[in-house]
Amino acid sequence: MEFPAFAPRCPEGALEIELTVAPCQTDPSGRMTPQAVAGVMEAVFREQMEACGWGRETVERTNVTWVVGWTSILIRRPPRAGEKLMVRIWPGRKKLAMHVRKYAFFSENGEALVSAAVLLLAMDRRSRKLTMAAERLHLPEVVIPGEAAVPELRVDFPGELPHQRTRKVQSHEIDENGHMNNTCYLEWVNSLCGEDWLGQHEPQSIWVQYLNELTVGQAVKLEHVTQGQRLYVRGTTNGSTAFLAVIQYASCGSPVNGQDCLQHLNSPRDRTNQDIFERSGREV
Repeated sequence: MEFPAFAPRCPEGALEIELTVAPCQTDPSGRMTPQAVAGVMEAVFREQMEACGWGRETVERTNVTWVVGWTSILIRRPPRAGEKLMVRIWPGRKKLAMHVRKYAFFSENGEALVSAAVLLLAMDRRSRKLTMAAERLHLPEVVIPGEAAVPELRVDFPGELPHQRTRKVQSHEIDENGHMNNTCYLEWVNSLCGEDWLGQHEPQSIWVQYLNELTVGQAVKLEHVTQGQRLYVRGTTNGSTAFLAVIQYASCGSPVNGQDCLQHLNSPRDRTNQDIFERSGREV
């Protein structure tokens, strides 16, 4: 189903925040942007970690923070400026060495708007390597009917990505952990379509794999191609892939079927924990 049913009472083990969509979180048509959705996911995760005793003070003391390896987002309808939302986060079952968080955005009358999931690992900020130091923060799994599936680890890309654009990481895109914030990747990718296209289309599904950190001043080549209403993007710097992204768009007002939006995702390849540790990881 991919979109959880609304329960008036926040389920046990989940955390809920309420917010009103601000104009700065929306596009010229008044729709919440993908990067704003990701920003809210980041904020509610931080709040959950604070509640678990792993807030900013603990990060500074231990030098251990959380990294995102994969993100998947389904959007039934983009929230709009001024709309009141209830956003919930809960822990899912671990996948290999990775922790899972699942999300749902509901309107104030209980309409399911966004369903998402991320795969996370802990990283030592000094060595910039992944670590098992935060294993004690593994939270009991919560299962909510209709919740998002765990992000696929691999997506097939076209053989050629003939279009290119170069972006340079700006200082305002750097977060408190010293690298480009996750939300900026989505802004970069979504903006490749141009304002005219985005005025007539809206994202229905988003998949991102974060492979290497990006820091201020780095030039990133965005290789991309659109097939139908699906955008494929590979970001590379110094000959290495920094991230991969796929966004499935639809004409504004088209109905959303979660399973149809995810048909482009393949079954995950078998990978060892060491492979996961070596190839992926981005700070929240």
